Amino acid sequence: MDNKTNRGKLVRKYIGEEIEKFKFEYKGYQNDSWKYERKFKGVIQTISIYPYRFDQRMITFELYTDVKNSAYASEMGTNVIQAGMIEDITTNSEMRGYWKYDTEDELIEVLNDMKDVLMKKGMRILVHLSKGEEETDTAEMYHELYFNHDELCEKFIKKTGIKATGFDEKNINNWFEVIEERVAVLKKQSYEQSKWELVEMAAFLGNQLVKYLDGEWYHFVSKDHESCSIINCNTAYSCTNCLKVLVGGYTKNGMDWVKEIFLERCKKKIVKNSYNISKM
Repeated sequence: MDNKTNRGKLVRKYIGEEIEKFKFEYKGYQNDSWKYERKFKGVIQTISIYPYRFDQRMITFELYTDVKNSAYASEMGTNVIQAGMIEDITTNSEMRGYWKYDTEDELIEVLNDMKDVLMKKGMRILVHLSKGEEETDTAEMYHELYFNHDELCEKFIKKTGIKATGFDEKNINNWFEVIEERVAVLKKQSYEQSKWELVEMAAFLGNQLVKYLDGEWYHFVSKDHESCSIINCNTAYSCTNCLKVLVGGYTKNGMDWVKEIFLERCKKKIVKNSYNISKM
């Protein structure tokens, strides 16, 4: 596996094909690295994948944008975030942030591991490195919600003891007793500290729509935005953006307003085959 052309093809297949779904474009092999870029809210974000200069059978990546003075860069002390600087990732070499391989099959396995890190952590870091207008429901929150909603839902259940036995008025009232108690706690700290628990709440509510109303998680990515919603529920409402309504309730409208949205969906449930049953 010393051939750069072969390695480049594998990088483009096992990493490139996935990140291109997020509007990244391949910019070629530049300065000993395979580069991908996208323009997101006016900022150029770059993913650079490259071999270790002293051992071509080791590979890593780094992330950066064309913003030189972002708050995150100041916090980290650099505008370039290397894989080895990312918390809670595991690589297969003694050198932090590098993956090693000997065969093509091993390289494919390594590239898949790198892709998972990029999708689950790298995208959020790129948003942190990007200058932009402060938002309450941000792209990185939606990214985390869509890719990790089951884990986030379980985390919220374990934290609060919240229970779900159906999608009805009794359950919804019980859920929002718990949610309102948690929001009262969160209000005592900054929104920046609180927002990730709002993502957990959105994961819980979204999973109930999926479980009890046959909804589906839907991921939306455009040049300027990323979000997710629950679609195709058995209700008169075609789409529910759980995170947006929770953030709206937290910042200005109150949790009673959010609860009413879910109660309304309960009232507007569509009973499958109800017409046929009534005719029997």
